[in-house]
Amino acid sequence: MTELASESWTQITFVAMTYNLWGDAHLAERQPALRAFFRTRPPDLLAVQELRPGSRALIDEELSGHDRVVDDHPGWAGQSNLWWRREVFELVAYGVRDVGILAPGAGLFWVRLRTAAGQVLVFATAHLTWPGHTEERATGVNMRVPQARAIVAALDELAGDGPCLFTADVNDIGGPLWELGNAGFLDSFTALGSPAPPTHPVVPMPFTSGRGTRLSPVQSPAKAIDWLFHRGALRARTSEVVEFFHDGSAPSDHRPVVATFTLEEGANP
Repeated sequence: MTELASESWTQITFVAMTYNLWGDAHLAERQPALRAFFRTRPPDLLAVQELRPGSRALIDEELSGHDRVVDDHPGWAGQSNLWWRREVFELVAYGVRDVGILAPGAGLFWVRLRTAAGQVLVFATAHLTWPGHTEERATGVNMRVPQARAIVAALDELAGDGPCLFTADVNDIGGPLWELGNAGFLDSFTALGSPAPPTHPVVPMPFTSGRGTRLSPVQSPAKAIDWLFHRGALRARTSEVVEFFHDGSAPSDHRPVVATFTLEEGANP
């Protein structure tokens, strides 16, 4: 993290990460790799999806210089949470918005953070409904487009024109991305003139066998479904999809997306 200041302007540069943690799947076997990853690549801001109490405790231990949301809402332990480096950011407010995601405790998880210079940033995450959900399979209707529209409406209210960093597993390669882009959100790769590498699935994985997916014998194609979107006085500086293995194991079946951003002048409320 680098902080620059002068009499006329202030900016702060930080590293943000989004990571789908694969729930409880093979969690005991993956724990050494998860620990090694967060020790090696600790971000300043972290958003996760498919969180579970065990993985939340692991992150708390490895990111001891960070704070996160502490709340009784079940989603903060069983869906998503947000961590921030306490030397850089302090919590102003937080919450969960129902945006129509079809999973218990799911929603748009958000925090409003402030830097020492008084700059304010809204940091949020969501895990959009899986295309194989029984309701979507029965109706044939894409659930993620209305969810993306509801997320945009919520972030418009929460952040306005101010700096907003939204991370997601969108579970899609079309509609929800268009909704976010048309609402002024830019992903960290497009912002740098770069194509986005695939984030799912990670192969080979020592904990999986057989062919195809849960619903089809067709092998899951490599695709970019994990993103860091930004709007307002934020400038993307670097962006990558991280390949990481520890003793032959990946920490998750998703790859994390990591980007460096500068929160520039004009971020003050």
